[in-house]
Amino acid sequence: MATFKYIGKPLTRPDAVSKAIGKAQYLDDIRLPGLLHAAILHPEVAHADIVSIDTSAAEAMPGVVKVVTGRDCTTLYGDNISDISPMAVSKVRHIGDHVAAVIAQTKRQATAALAQIKVDYTPLPVYTDARQALAPDAVLIHPDAEKYWHLPGLGCTPGTNIANSYRLKKGDIEKGFADADVVVEGEFVYPHGSGAAIEPHGAIVRFNEDGTIDAWSSSICPFIIRDDLAHAYHKPSSMVRVRIPEIGGCFGYKSDITVEQTVAWIASHVPGRPVKWVASRREDFTSTLIGHGFRHTMKIGAKKDGTLMAIHADILHSTGAFSDTGVHVCNAATHNCTGPYEFPHALLESKCVYTNTPPVGAFRGYGHQEGHLPVERLMDMLARKLGMDPFAVREKNYLGPGKENAAGERYYTSSGSVVECQEKVRAAIFSGDKPAEDEEYYYGRGFAALMKSPKGAPFSSKSCYLKMNPDGSVVINMGGAEVGQGLRMAVQQIAGEALQIDPAKISVYREIDTQYCPWEWQTIGSMFTTQGGRAIIRAANKAIAVMKETAAKALLVDVDHLDYDGERVFLKHDPDLGIPIQKLIHGYITESGITIGDVVHTTSDARLPRYSNPDADGRGGLGVEYTFGAQACEIRIEKKTGKICVDHFASSFDVGTVINPQMIRGQITGGVMMGLGATLQEELTYDADGKMLNPSFGKYRLPGFKDIPAKQTIDCVENPGEVGPFGARGIGEHPVVGVAPAVLNAVQDAIGIDFTEIPVTPEKILAALAARK
Repeated sequence: MATFKYIGKPLTRPDAVSKAIGKAQYLDDIRLPGLLHAAILHPEVAHADIVSIDTSAAEAMPGVVKVVTGRDCTTLYGDNISDISPMAVSKVRHIGDHVAAVIAQTKRQATAALAQIKVDYTPLPVYTDARQALAPDAVLIHPDAEKYWHLPGLGCTPGTNIANSYRLKKGDIEKGFADADVVVEGEFVYPHGSGAAIEPHGAIVRFNEDGTIDAWSSSICPFIIRDDLAHAYHKPSSMVRVRIPEIGGCFGYKSDITVEQTVAWIASHVPGRPVKWVASRREDFTSTLIGHGFRHTMKIGAKKDGTLMAIHADILHSTGAFSDTGVHVCNAATHNCTGPYEFPHALLESKCVYTNTPPVGAFRGYGHQEGHLPVERLMDMLARKLGMDPFAVREKNYLGPGKENAAGERYYTSSGSVVECQEKVRAAIFSGDKPAEDEEYYYGRGFAALMKSPKGAPFSSKSCYLKMNPDGSVVINMGGAEVGQGLRMAVQQIAGEALQIDPAKISVYREIDTQYCPWEWQTIGSMFTTQGGRAIIRAANKAIAVMKETAAKALLVDVDHLDYDGERVFLKHDPDLGIPIQKLIHGYITESGITIGDVVHTTSDARLPRYSNPDADGRGGLGVEYTFGAQACEIRIEKKTGKICVDHFASSFDVGTVINPQMIRGQITGGVMMGLGATLQEELTYDADGKMLNPSFGKYRLPGFKDIPAKQTIDCVENPGEVGPFGARGIGEHPVVGVAPAVLNAVQDAIGIDFTEIPVTPEKILAALAARK
């Protein structure tokens, strides 16, 4: 293992104090001269044609400046499939759609005026599930879907509610099942849920008199927002400026365009005045993005000795009213549903289906937890059917050196080890005897293995601008969003290690501004450490090279005779002869007063190597850099209430190199809690008319401190990779991936009942036990 000076140290985050004392500035803290406030009217029905909108009474209300509808809106936007309008034009497609907006002097005045808007609708059939929307007689939610712009390789099935289909083929699926001795199969459901960040979505937009546009957002994709607004309003991107203040959590659903185009459409009606809209908690549930909505039908075939032969997955995704943000989540759930296993033959098929629910977008895990639920449940079922130890079956089929995943990507020693992760959690959870059933509880233990790749786009990049100050301190500017994951601390430590400078001397940007920050696609998919860290190292190496070039001129030697230690550039063979970096940063001043050399400020960027779109068989460089992991748990099920109590949860991930042990522990602990919430209690529900029944924290119950497992074991493996900085791999989303199957496998171990849908609530446990009797 490499020895590092700053990497691997539990340093304290640079933003910790400002957030702890309440001085960090978030979107709703921003006050601008002439600021107006918007309130948005949402429909009373989830699917209907708009017959008429009467805004006259609202326009007469106190403080109202303007009432806006979508009647004249011709904009359609979306980076993958342009199927979204900033405001409903002729029909509404879900209960959180945007029908009209009031702009007023205060938020209270705008909200009061909404009640005076009268809208007549002609109701249409409502479909809250993909199966309903695929019925032969189903009404089309998007009758003009064939006309929508979309990326190459994407597109609807004409005459249906299928927004996109994806198919991955490896080998000969019929031969694979014909050669199999044993088959296991089932249908698995991962329902809709909410990212539910503590800060809701919001934006401020101002159309300036000089033709420029200013925007502020609580999003993680400022450059996408910039370019989309420029396209929608026929401006060069240079005339649109987007700023991102501190962000109060993301968990995926603040990626992509969400509310910014709608707020821009509203603000375009009052040029010269900034307009702010911040979602209420209810609107954050109904009118932004939600997650999940997957139904997997999966079948696995194996030989008698446990060797996997074939996998077939048929996936339906209830993607919501718009597909732009859900289509790639569906694709990711499809090509990753094989888990950390090698299958010689695979056929993975999915349909991304329009429904009358809020649109699905990214959610921490991005399709991986949804795909791992079925495969990890079936691996346990397969082991039982074969009469084999579930660890032995898995070990026989794990991806590793010389193996190939369904997408055709090969693995090497540097790819990491899922076996080492397995052994760590196995020792933590399975080393002793399981408690025997008693009068109060059933006891069970469960395991799940996993892998996850960074998710992005082939063109996605992280860029770094590094500037050295005359005193030897450093300023770094990037486009990555700090959403609580500790990004700024990672930047400091990686830069400190690369430059051999104390991270405390490195200042990291606190606001993203498209006017000044280097370009970045968006901060998603556990990509920042992998890509951004490499960009930092490249920029640091360039800075060191500039200082060496200058020192070579001053010392009259060739560059390759010089070395650098963070304080000086010196001769390798005569270390006493050198120059402090402070004398090189702005060029070296000779005894005659002439300055030689360049100012030390550098830029760099980094992409995933050979990351690609799928080929004709749905395969390609779809992940590139995977992080393996394993998770296991020990549970009790209370006989009287059906409540599942998680007594011990263990996680291990091969992260390559730990950048900061304190931060990585926080990431894993938080991810496990999100996974437990989805597994045991979280689900967005609707009535037959498409109205969301639980859009509040009172009804949509998130896990709290009392739900934290009594004991957590976190023990990471460090087999350095070849892509990330100092061998590090991504870890931000991975802790949610294996939680649900681990818990459901433990439930089966406890009571002998196979659950295939989450959440597994106490009521479902009691009902299943009653049915068994």
